[in-house]
Amino acid sequence: MDLNRTLLLRLSDKGEPVTSNSYGQGVLTVPSLPPPPSDTPKGTPLFVVKLLISAGSPIARDGLVWTNCPPESTVEFERYTFYKHIIKTSFHKDDTIDLKIYKPGPYCFYLSFRNDAEELETTRRFYFIVPPSLTINGKFLQLNSIAMQSVISKWLGNDINKDWNKIFQTISDKKYNMIHFTPLQSRGESNSPYSIYDQLLFDPTHFNSLDDVIKMVNNLHENYNMLSLTDIVFNHTANNSDWLRDHPDSGYNADTAPHLTAAIELDKALLDFSQNLGNLGYPVEINTNDDLLKILDGIKIHVLGTLKLWEFYVVDVEQTINNVKSNWSKYDAQELIKDDTLDIHELQKDKNLSNFTIYLKKHATMENFGKLGKRNSNQFDIAKLIGILKKLYGNDLNDEILNSTRKIFNDINLPFYKEYDDDINEIMEQLYNRINYLKLDSNGLRQGPITLEKPLTEPYFTRFVATDGKEYALANNGWIWNGNPMVDFASSDSKAYLRREVIVWGDCVKLRYGKSPKDSPYLWERITKYVEMNAKIFDGFRIDNCHSTPLHVGEYFLDVARKVNPNLYVVAELFTGSESLDCFFVERLGISTLIREAMQAWSEEELSRLVHKHGGRPIGSFKYLPMDNMAYSPDLPIDEEYCTISKDNNYPRCVSEIMIPKILTSAPPHALFMDCTHDNETPFQKRTVEDTLPNAALVSLCSSAIGSVYGYDEIYPYLLNLVTETRNYLPNETNGIGKIKTILNNIREEINEESFDTEDSEMFVHHEGQYITFHRTNVKKGSGWYLIARTKFYNGQGQKLAPIVLSQSTCKLLHAFTLEKVGDAIKDEKFLRGIPTILRELKDFKVTYDDESHSSTITMPEDFPQGSIAIFRTQQNKVEESLDHFVRTGAMKATENVTLDSLNSLLYRCEAEEMDSSDGKEGAYDIPNFGKLKYCGLQGWITILKPIVFNNDLAHPLSENLRNGHWALDYTSERLNYYIDQPGIKESQEWLRGRFQRIKELPSYLVPSYFSLVVGVFYEACRFRAMQMFTKNIGNSTLFVQSLALTSVQMVSQMKYTSILPKENVPCMAAGLPHFSTGYMRCWGRDVFISLRGLLLTTGRYEEAKSHILAFAKTLKHGLIPNLLDAGRNPRYNARDAAWFFLQAIQDYVHIAPNGSDILKEKVTRRFPLDDTYIKLDDPRAFSYSTSIEDIIFEILQRHAKGIKYREANAGHQIDRVMTDKGFDVEVNVDWETGLVHGGSQFNCGTWMDKMGESSKAGSVGIPGTPRDGAAVEINGLLKSTLRFVIELHKEGKFQYSKVKKNDGSEISFQNWNDLLQNNFEKKFYVPIESKDDAKFDVDPNIVNRRGMYKDLFRSGKPYEDYQLRPNFAIAMTVAPELFTPEYALNAINLADKVIRGPVGMRTLDPNDYNYRPYYNNGEDSDNFATSKGRNYHQGPEWVWCYGYFLRAFHHFNFMANPLSRNTEKDKPTSYLYQQLYNRLIEHRKWLRTSPWAGLAELTNKDGEICNDSSSTQAWSSGCLLDLFYDLYDRYE
Repeated sequence: MDLNRTLLLRLSDKGEPVTSNSYGQGVLTVPSLPPPPSDTPKGTPLFVVKLLISAGSPIARDGLVWTNCPPESTVEFERYTFYKHIIKTSFHKDDTIDLKIYKPGPYCFYLSFRNDAEELETTRRFYFIVPPSLTINGKFLQLNSIAMQSVISKWLGNDINKDWNKIFQTISDKKYNMIHFTPLQSRGESNSPYSIYDQLLFDPTHFNSLDDVIKMVNNLHENYNMLSLTDIVFNHTANNSDWLRDHPDSGYNADTAPHLTAAIELDKALLDFSQNLGNLGYPVEINTNDDLLKILDGIKIHVLGTLKLWEFYVVDVEQTINNVKSNWSKYDAQELIKDDTLDIHELQKDKNLSNFTIYLKKHATMENFGKLGKRNSNQFDIAKLIGILKKLYGNDLNDEILNSTRKIFNDINLPFYKEYDDDINEIMEQLYNRINYLKLDSNGLRQGPITLEKPLTEPYFTRFVATDGKEYALANNGWIWNGNPMVDFASSDSKAYLRREVIVWGDCVKLRYGKSPKDSPYLWERITKYVEMNAKIFDGFRIDNCHSTPLHVGEYFLDVARKVNPNLYVVAELFTGSESLDCFFVERLGISTLIREAMQAWSEEELSRLVHKHGGRPIGSFKYLPMDNMAYSPDLPIDEEYCTISKDNNYPRCVSEIMIPKILTSAPPHALFMDCTHDNETPFQKRTVEDTLPNAALVSLCSSAIGSVYGYDEIYPYLLNLVTETRNYLPNETNGIGKIKTILNNIREEINEESFDTEDSEMFVHHEGQYITFHRTNVKKGSGWYLIARTKFYNGQGQKLAPIVLSQSTCKLLHAFTLEKVGDAIKDEKFLRGIPTILRELKDFKVTYDDESHSSTITMPEDFPQGSIAIFRTQQNKVEESLDHFVRTGAMKATENVTLDSLNSLLYRCEAEEMDSSDGKEGAYDIPNFGKLKYCGLQGWITILKPIVFNNDLAHPLSENLRNGHWALDYTSERLNYYIDQPGIKESQEWLRGRFQRIKELPSYLVPSYFSLVVGVFYEACRFRAMQMFTKNIGNSTLFVQSLALTSVQMVSQMKYTSILPKENVPCMAAGLPHFSTGYMRCWGRDVFISLRGLLLTTGRYEEAKSHILAFAKTLKHGLIPNLLDAGRNPRYNARDAAWFFLQAIQDYVHIAPNGSDILKEKVTRRFPLDDTYIKLDDPRAFSYSTSIEDIIFEILQRHAKGIKYREANAGHQIDRVMTDKGFDVEVNVDWETGLVHGGSQFNCGTWMDKMGESSKAGSVGIPGTPRDGAAVEINGLLKSTLRFVIELHKEGKFQYSKVKKNDGSEISFQNWNDLLQNNFEKKFYVPIESKDDAKFDVDPNIVNRRGMYKDLFRSGKPYEDYQLRPNFAIAMTVAPELFTPEYALNAINLADKVIRGPVGMRTLDPNDYNYRPYYNNGEDSDNFATSKGRNYHQGPEWVWCYGYFLRAFHHFNFMANPLSRNTEKDKPTSYLYQQLYNRLIEHRKWLRTSPWAGLAELTNKDGEICNDSSSTQAWSSGCLLDLFYDLYDRYE
């Protein structure tokens, strides 16, 4: 059976959980849910945490997930027992690991994997918390529903059936649902509840047996509807505990903790001095500061002066010298110094004193040298010491050696003496402060005369004679101001006892657990029994002094407790002062709730901050949606009813119809916010009596557990002393605010019964002088509670609160009271009594509702004094329970008819595209104080909303704009009018309009949240529909692949004023956005066919691929494909490479598309006559004859074989304003000695590196930046690929041609041309690693720049340009790998990987090249010939599309030539290869995730730096990476 409690946790590339940032520091916490139904089969997990690991991630290489989640329900949880889950290695499909949770508690996991250094690496441990399921009499109690009352058990009275029940009834009547008991065990001699005499014995004055305690707790459950919580004390036991006498090793004493010996002696000396003050002539009562200073002088003389504490720090020099003398002849230097680590040759050369000191301390000291221990315990290993001295000075001992050694020892002692001096100063400072507080300070204890019972200062140690007859001094427990909770202050890592830094509890001995049970077996056994006994009885533990409890101790005993009571509620009070440390303790110990204290607030402002912190999420908070953070598998089920939380069982459901599991995210540690604890001073002491009421009301409405100490509601005047107080609670107490607490706790119960999720409850807190207002609302129903609290921290001046306007809400007064003091504290020897008060009801509030503004106004009465509250019931207009479900559903139905083309209109359309479609009427939405959307469609909003939602940024300019008006709503739906005829657009618009209409009726402050929800839900539906329409290699792939694939939707759309056909508007591919979005600049032949395989074929958009192939085929002229198409109207033929990318695209189409070879027989009408005559579009000869694609392929090959020579039509400035006259002359030919295609000149640039100089100032006009004439490496690779393709087709009978005519009229078969190329390519392009091999290749060693590479060109106009390292060789490697020797190829790839691979793009030129200029700025107009007007476009800037080809070649040749990259069968890549590929795509993932354009840029500047002149998203940048993923999918999946 599945409880449908699956939570998704995404892991980063480093294995770390990816969580929301809206809460700040937090802990991964599973929702608080009720227990499973009673009919749930045994062994059904409570929850499943599904870890999501990205395909190919570095952590997947030999990756394992290790978790301490037991694999079966029958297996006990053991914190340090880990079970492994194997991460499946894939590059195409994310892996998920299910961690099944059977019981509440803290769990963790970590990952191990093999890193780049071939080492096994492990992550740190990541923790998540599963909270307990609490129930009272079968009713589930959410953690936020807890209302707890603390009681001091010894004040409840003697008769647990009579006295205690009266107090229980009082607490129950106030509607508390949990009682917290201070420890109920027998108490020590101090009578403090926390000084436990016997952990295994309940207080015999109340309980005759264990059964009495059980009956008392059952009575609470059954008759008072309350749970029970007890304090558990791990850190100490009563100083008079009998069992300590039998087991003194359970404490810190001179035997178990020798480092405390000095502190023990100091403490004894202080006590002796205290008893002898009078005899020594010092004051026995401290009345003035002079008295105190005299006593301190006495301590220096009679305590510190006689103790000689320095002997615990320093080396006894003379004693050590004597040991050297007496043992000198016993030890031989050669025998002792054999280890290389004792090499002292350097010391022999340079006999420097400080070097000797360092050397001896390192090599000749005993263990723990330099740490406190017994007196004179800092000693040398005498044998090693003598060996070193003999090695240095020889075998004859003399005075010179002894004097030198003495100097060394004195030098070693210098820092020890300084340490001693610092500690003595601190001891005196601490003694002054503590004695002053105990005896003199007016704010201190003023203990009076110094006596045996009240000594000068508290004893740090409990002293007794144990049953073994030996006297022991055991360290007492306490606390340290601003101490590090991670350090045990009684351990050897601390000198707190010696330095007197501990504020000690003299009635409590600190327990010594050691590192594990074997260090103190009796203590661990005893406390285990204590924990088990209490866990069986009580519903929860409050861990006393938790921050000082050694972490491993807390972990161990809470694990013990949860084995007895899996749903144990664990509360702790941490004084770490650090949110991160709080989280650390919570996740390690599985703490359910941390206590927070309202009485710690020192001002109204601070109190309002605490209320805001614990009150819940702000009103109008954004709701989490996956948006574009998740992969959307088309296999995901759809269910309209499976949204948000199920009312039937509170189970976490999905956030929309698409059933992506709810995300497990981090949240701040759950709070138990207490208006006052038993450790806090009361309002009467810290503020005023009257502040009791507003303080309590503010706490009560918070979205947390809340609590109070018994006596707060009853207005006790003072903080009661747990040790000395002997009175009992007054039964049936009616004084105070109990009546209001009943009201407030009833309100809390109503609120929490309607709140199933953290997003269900929101609040708004406002502070204004004495006033704090607090609005708590139910998100789904819109109902709420509004509290006006006028505090009374002090007797303030009169303050009038202006009328309060509740925007777009109705309001009704429910309760208003003020607390008035009517007497002084009552003295009662028997019972605890509160200050007499009355609750006076307040009236004359005026609440009005304005129909025009739809707002309520609260006008306060004159009579609303300090110490008053007013509570109102509110209802937000038009917010009702059905709204949330309405907004989250229906999107899948609305999008069932959309196509990828209409998804372009819904999701994308940059401003220029929108202007094209709207005839200039509509552009991108402009957010005031922010700027325009990048896209007019939903992606434009998502890009902005994603970080807003992630950070819950209610102050963002978009949030403000949405609150101020409905413009964004109207824009989002009404812009679709321009696309209304496209499939699915009308239904989509109706869905959006319907949801926005409902939102317009809501209060304005809720609009941002609901707008985000509507846009997010619909965006997810659109994204999901796209995945359904893409092929399964995309739909079932990763988030990264899916996001790349959506670039296909982004780039291909139907335009109004351009197309790929001159007289018909059909979808056409943009080269990039926003620069290449409209008009003749949209469609580029080279860009289209480099992008076509990735964007159209791998995504299954075969028809669009075919239409682009056929459209460009129509325009074939001179044997070339136009670079700029201009819909076939005015195509320009200045690209030598476009035809070859075109032919490669046809080959890809034939291989990938179903029945792809059918395209060969497709006929196209030709734009120009076969004789290449230029004619205008309206010429009758245009499109007057047809040829097949098969003929087109042959024509391109034939024209190149014969040679191509022409002058561009309409040559001149009208088609290119900067080209020189010679540049318009185009020539291409084949060198039939090699079979290589050559072409171009130094006056034009016919490959993709086509930047022409255009700066008059720099003198670069008409001078290409990269002419690349000669034989370009990638063109010849593409030629080889085409020849291989047509040969294969001819063999299959699908291509009728087998040969071409050369320029001399002779014929050559495709096979012979192919062989010629195969035999010559590497000879002409490869530059060998070793110069001795140059003769095998066509190499000029005089201009070789790098070796082990492939030339970029062969026989260019400037010979050095042949040898420039550029990324183009990888194109040839990818399309024609057969041309390359695998070992040569791999070396070349590794070189390029090191030299020209950038983080996102490939450097277009070797950084060692003189012409390297990596920063592209097309707007620069300077006298710099290299860079002015961006002439360096391809001289160093890093182009992203080349990266895809590089990685494809990297994969291919690593698989072929690197044994690490393939399995033993040589048919599958290893996780090593996947890891290498993944690591090289990390920045692309980041770019795609963070780019507002949701695409990869055209290029970057140096090392991935953003280039502002780059197109922000480019078709081929994404397309070429999709090619890589398709290679891997097609070959291995």
